[in-house]
Amino acid sequence: MFLTGILARHRVQYLSLAWILAIFFVVIAIVAMFGKSVADGRPGLLNPYMLLMLVVGSYLQSIYSLGLVMPGFLQWGRMLRYAAPVLVLAVVYVIAIFPAGQLTIVYSADELFQNILSLDLILRLVALFLGVFYVVNIVILPRRLAYKTTFPLSLIAYTAVLILSVVLYFYTALNYTPMLLCSYMVIFTLSNFFWVCHSIEVLVTKIPHPDISMNVEEADMVDKAEEASSDAKRQEDFNEMNQKRYMRVQLWMQGHKAEWMSNGFTRDKLCEETGINRQLMLQCLRSQGHNNIHDYITTYRIEELKRLVQVGRVGSVSDCVQVGFATAKTARSCFERIEGRNLDDYIAQMAG
Repeated sequence: MFLTGILARHRVQYLSLAWILAIFFVVIAIVAMFGKSVADGRPGLLNPYMLLMLVVGSYLQSIYSLGLVMPGFLQWGRMLRYAAPVLVLAVVYVIAIFPAGQLTIVYSADELFQNILSLDLILRLVALFLGVFYVVNIVILPRRLAYKTTFPLSLIAYTAVLILSVVLYFYTALNYTPMLLCSYMVIFTLSNFFWVCHSIEVLVTKIPHPDISMNVEEADMVDKAEEASSDAKRQEDFNEMNQKRYMRVQLWMQGHKAEWMSNGFTRDKLCEETGINRQLMLQCLRSQGHNNIHDYITTYRIEELKRLVQVGRVGSVSDCVQVGFATAKTARSCFERIEGRNLDDYIAQMAG
């Protein structure tokens, strides 16, 4: 926890990992004072406290899934929206259970089905499915952004161990024994220890090691070669990051048509939704041939307008407000600038 906390001060990508370890440190520190009670206890099926740890842990791990920080998810607004189901469920559970004064404890499948309609158990089952949702996102979220990336064997092994630990935790929540809980903690600790060691290894390999055996001329030649190589690498990384950001924007635009077809949708809204600031957004769009953010959004609206004209849903220029244009005049000028032809003639041609 301390190591990842230090790393998180310099790299935000380690922030969620530090939170995961901090939460489990606090939980273990509290549980350690009640060790005998935990060993002798009978929490029953789907104990709410165990489900709480499952949902919170899988939520944090899905943000830092496969060692890739999800874009924008470390912004407070997006993190809270992503965690909204957890927060709402927690509030509803406290409000619903507090008046009752006690939990519905069940120790067998028969008792579970007999009490399945109780509000307590219904909310616990919702928490269980919510935990599964976040666990699935551990794999799905990075694949949406890096679907062309070949993951190393160590990363695949980590994923397998992580999924194994979640399955073991599910089984422990249904059939509790102290040994199963200890086994889960060992697997969970080892999987996170792997990332701590991996992070330290990455840092160590990047630390420069000067070679003091070279003379001045050789050193100058090496410095020039390294500088040229570094410039090429920076340019390559620059182009790669622009490509990834552009892919992220494309995915968002393709999946959120209703948003950008609204007249109130602006470039600032696009930046906010994709988690990319205006400067980087303009940079990645220009790398793909777009003049600016406004032109990029307009291009999508023009393509959608052409599609609606072709299927007969737009029969006149006044209907162009459907795709986000404020006025018919704006639609005409944008269409002519991008398509190089008159919008009225195009609509008439398609209608004829």
